[in-house]
Amino acid sequence: MPLPFILAGAAIVAGGYGVKKGIDAKDDFDTAKRVNRRAQSMFDEAKSELEEERELTQKAMENLGQAKYKIYNESIIPFVDVFSKIKNVSFEDNNLDDATNLPVMSAGELARMKSSVLEIKGVLSGGITALGSGGLAGLAAYGGVGVLGTASTGTAIGTLSGAAATNATLAWLGGGSLAAGGYGMAGGMMVLGGVVAGPVLAVGGMMMASKAEAAKEDAYGNLDKAELASEQMKEARVAASGIRLRFEEITKVLRSLELRFQPLLQSLNELVESNTNYSTYSEEDRKGVMIAASTAKVLKNLLEAPIIDKEGTLTPESRKVLEETKKIIA
Repeated sequence: MPLPFILAGAAIVAGGYGVKKGIDAKDDFDTAKRVNRRAQSMFDEAKSELEEERELTQKAMENLGQAKYKIYNESIIPFVDVFSKIKNVSFEDNNLDDATNLPVMSAGELARMKSSVLEIKGVLSGGITALGSGGLAGLAAYGGVGVLGTASTGTAIGTLSGAAATNATLAWLGGGSLAAGGYGMAGGMMVLGGVVAGPVLAVGGMMMASKAEAAKEDAYGNLDKAELASEQMKEARVAASGIRLRFEEITKVLRSLELRFQPLLQSLNELVESNTNYSTYSEEDRKGVMIAASTAKVLKNLLEAPIIDKEGTLTPESRKVLEETKKIIA
């Protein structure tokens, strides 16, 4: 009878279909694995590059913080101390015509500098170690005493405080925190390039056609997520690089200006040791006093120019002050 042969033929067809589905499922799983590996590699590479830039920027920030600490201690504070000993200073005869591009120091600016130095003395009195990474981060990014918190009693500050404590970029770069918790990779990208979460790259394990097809679709979805995350991390890396270059440039200019200022400070100290009455100074000595004062003003302006705003991006003010300072020391 023909029926058994028909049934046998149907079984063969069904078996062949099952084999094909099995092959298709394997192909789909192989594709899913391959695409997921690509997505994972893409994400890991971008993350590694961003972390490398973060470390470089963090180092540049620490270097700037240390440079500012040194200049406050060895230049600005000593200048205010020695200048305060001079009596009968007349700012009206501040003639700096042949002192290239130097701004004039006024009595009001000197008074503000004195007030600022009184505060900074308290903050720095515990030494650079007492500042901690958070204190150095605030000093580097802002330079002013207000962002470091009040430490007039000499209390050590080893964490981000003041405005620095609410700045996600500084918390990310300095390895600090906005409150008590950490602020890692996502923290930096929140500010610098958007919030990024790692793609979910797990693949279902059962070798079934329906699962395999879903796994392949998920894998391509993972690839899309990885591409987006990589772009965001690239944007974050570019932003961090811009901050690093600004830190490095300001550090270089500050150190160059300090080298120019130190001989002026030494001459001022020698003058004041022998005579504290400005009204009896020679014209050359008066000019030397005012050049030292004006150079100290330039130093202080660059020290206190905020580099990062509350959103964590570079400020135009720091660029402006930097360019003005470069013209002076050119």
